[in-house]
Amino acid sequence: MALSVLEDFVKDLLKENIIQNYTAKKETAREFYFKKYRQLGKISFFKFKKELWKYWYVNSFTSREIKFNEHWINYFADQIGGSSLNKEPFNEQAYINDQKCLLCNVIFNNPDDYKSHLEWLDHQIRFNYVKNRSIFKNNNEIEAVLICNEEDYTEQKLQVPVKTDIKATLRIQNVTKKNINILKIVQINTLQTHVSLQEEFVREVQLKPSATIDITIRAYFEHSDSLEYPILLLTGGKRKNFHLITIEVESASEFSFLKKNSTKYVSPIPDAYSIYSDKHDMIVPGQKLEELKSYYTEKLPLDGFYIPHRLEEIFKRLLTEYPEFGMRARQKDYKIFSRMLNVIPGIEETNYFTNLEKLLHIEENQLRIDIRNYDTTSTLKKVKGKPLYELEVPGLAEARPSILRNDRIYLKENKTDSSKYEGRVHQVFETSVYLGLNKRFDEIFIDNKKFHIEFGFNRRSIQVEKQALFLAHTHKIIPYLFPKELQIEILPETDLILSNSILNEEQKLAVKNIVKCRNSPFIIFGPPGTGKTITVVESVYQIWKKYPNSRILICAPSNAATNEVAVRLRKIIPKSEIFRHIGYIYAHNKTELQGIEDIVNLDKHGEFYEPSMEELLKYRVLLTTVVTSARLVNGGVPSNHFSHIFIDESGYATETQTLIPIAGIASNSEKEGMVTAQLVLAGDPKQLGPLVHSGIAEYCGYGKSMLERLIYTKVYFNNETNSFDNRCVTKLVRNYRSHESILKPSSKLFYDNELIAAGNAFTDLFIDSDILINKKFPIIFHNVEGEDIRDKTSPSFYNVQEIEQTAEYISKLMSNKVRGMTIKEDQIGVIAPYRKQVEKLKQACARKKWNNLLIGSVEQFQRKEKLIIIISTVRSKNTSKFEEIDKMCNIGFLSNSKRLNVALTRAKALLIVIGNATVLKTDANWSHFIQYCSENKSITGKPFN
Repeated sequence: MALSVLEDFVKDLLKENIIQNYTAKKETAREFYFKKYRQLGKISFFKFKKELWKYWYVNSFTSREIKFNEHWINYFADQIGGSSLNKEPFNEQAYINDQKCLLCNVIFNNPDDYKSHLEWLDHQIRFNYVKNRSIFKNNNEIEAVLICNEEDYTEQKLQVPVKTDIKATLRIQNVTKKNINILKIVQINTLQTHVSLQEEFVREVQLKPSATIDITIRAYFEHSDSLEYPILLLTGGKRKNFHLITIEVESASEFSFLKKNSTKYVSPIPDAYSIYSDKHDMIVPGQKLEELKSYYTEKLPLDGFYIPHRLEEIFKRLLTEYPEFGMRARQKDYKIFSRMLNVIPGIEETNYFTNLEKLLHIEENQLRIDIRNYDTTSTLKKVKGKPLYELEVPGLAEARPSILRNDRIYLKENKTDSSKYEGRVHQVFETSVYLGLNKRFDEIFIDNKKFHIEFGFNRRSIQVEKQALFLAHTHKIIPYLFPKELQIEILPETDLILSNSILNEEQKLAVKNIVKCRNSPFIIFGPPGTGKTITVVESVYQIWKKYPNSRILICAPSNAATNEVAVRLRKIIPKSEIFRHIGYIYAHNKTELQGIEDIVNLDKHGEFYEPSMEELLKYRVLLTTVVTSARLVNGGVPSNHFSHIFIDESGYATETQTLIPIAGIASNSEKEGMVTAQLVLAGDPKQLGPLVHSGIAEYCGYGKSMLERLIYTKVYFNNETNSFDNRCVTKLVRNYRSHESILKPSSKLFYDNELIAAGNAFTDLFIDSDILINKKFPIIFHNVEGEDIRDKTSPSFYNVQEIEQTAEYISKLMSNKVRGMTIKEDQIGVIAPYRKQVEKLKQACARKKWNNLLIGSVEQFQRKEKLIIIISTVRSKNTSKFEEIDKMCNIGFLSNSKRLNVALTRAKALLIVIGNATVLKTDANWSHFIQYCSENKSITGKPFN
């Protein structure tokens, strides 16, 4: 079946309005098929339907309806200029039922109330307004002007500064030569409380020709807004006329500039040709970088581990036929795609290698798709005194895209060219990079000439994951990762002399068990602020001290997490015994290397070098990131060299990332099935998990860490007693970070109500403070009914009203002392779940000259804490748009319980949450939090039910 026939059929259904709300009645579509397409299709309608489903134009069909794919329908509607073709049919039940009327903001106590309400004229007016406002056509009997003062007549536009009471007059004039009876005036939007009418007509008012009547309008806005305020005048006698008056209202603040470019975002459609055709492009090699000083020799070369050609062809076909394959889709779509790719959701011992191998290929394919979103056109500048070119990359500071030294960026004169110039990245700055290009590029370069820019991505991380999986498979250690029963070798117990005397009982128990146990992986379950890293450090110290022949490898997914352990260990282990192996990109970050400068691979001149394997292996304690640990594998580390392997923050690593410091380091082909080192995983499965780009891979299990997979298996967790086996897992429960009231919601929602507040008196700092609503409760929930909007070029949401409220709290906090202490900027953290809100918050704070605030996403606050945390939740539903009051707001990221848990547990002494309660309450966890604030009388802002 030709795709053109299927596409033309769908387009014609749209033109004939047979498709409504992405749905067509099956019988109507069938009749249309036989009337117009039977000769072209040459198959039965049943088979034709299956072809539509096969090529993703149809999601599903029943005996009565055909459900079309939203993406394709929107795409075809745009092609044929029919953006209104898919307007949803009017759904009366969305506005009114026998329990309540959203239009009039009324709840019914009994059926009689409901019936009488339907007869109420005000309701009928509002109902017809949302159904079809075009029926309210003015018949030129009256004119209306808005008067803000005696000299200010406007065309029905009201300007209202925020936090200012404004009184205006709406002057109605009879412009006919006959008397007009004004029977009623109706405020259409009952939910909008910023603007209100002050007059009520007790009886009808008669206007003589040219006569006027004044109606007082009052307005007050807590935050900026832009809305339409519709009023309806009812005139006449037996024959009634309607006059719709719409007043434009604009309330501006100092932050209104943030939304000047806001418009509807259009999701880009992945282009299969541009993604997969680059393999056939002729590449003019770029200028190589100067070799770094290195003493390292690769004994086991890292294979390419490329996506197999056959699988790549499947990816290409899927992306061509179903654009959703390359986009964030719905879970049921992932289910279909996983079936098409023959991937079984879930990671089991029997499918471990085959599933994860394919999921890694799927993840790499998604990275290839995602990087194309950054393709752009741009000019370059020659760098003075160097044979390099400078390329501006506006999103570089936010890693959009992420670019490292020696990465590749490709340039074409035209997008469709089959040849391109490779630019090697020589230096990375905040908003630009220096590129080394072939001398042939000089021949085509002209100042201000625009080039098509394509970004590459660094495959090394995914390569070493694939290598680790391959080694785990060939060394036959997968059964070790699926323990059937606890296998523990108990070593002789001796008294421990702790380096840290303030360890609590749970921490001591963890250290004791790690020191004396061997074989099965040990897990340190560390909820927020419970001293997980301190426990890791003490465990390493005790092993180093107790066992002189021990060799300890310590890894974490990030440099920051690895450094935190290194800094603590450096204080208690001599530098001759400990080494922190860093990568080149981290070598010049002096701030991050404070406290470990003398144990990293920088020479006496402060220059980076790659150490030899001999140097790395001479230290008893070696620290590196999980990805960099692959250099040990490829450098030929003996499989029995390390006695212990610690992976901190392992909940943030994928299953295969966690394998990198295990497979090939603690395993080999000679001792098949054996893991020669004691493995310790530290982390929290209830906080943020691994960063995964492919929704399909995440759905199928790639998004679950090894820690999370193991911790609730029967070996570690007893379902009957709802407890862990403390021989192989320790759950830390004493939180040293937060005030008890701040800790309580997360403890109840995510940690079986077991967390104990053990912070110092500083957590009580804001108790009895004037900023609190409840003087004994250091949490504020501020209800703001803002508007979540997106810029045309970004899928990320932002909310200016919440930014205004955030700025107000920051100003209030820093201008008032708390118990004699002045609050400083660096004591405040602002969290937002959307990148664009973070960006806009930074712009707003820069305008106020607040440059030392920490503003970031939930991910950026993982492992961080602040005295004060303000959370802007962003997602909202604007009740100013009366015709959209039936629409549900999808809370998106906010429904992720792990993100919520991290956000709520960063504050020490004060937590302020700003958001739309009505929207947030649709999620069970958020509803619990809001109810908790309500019970403690700590809610402010716009009232809500």
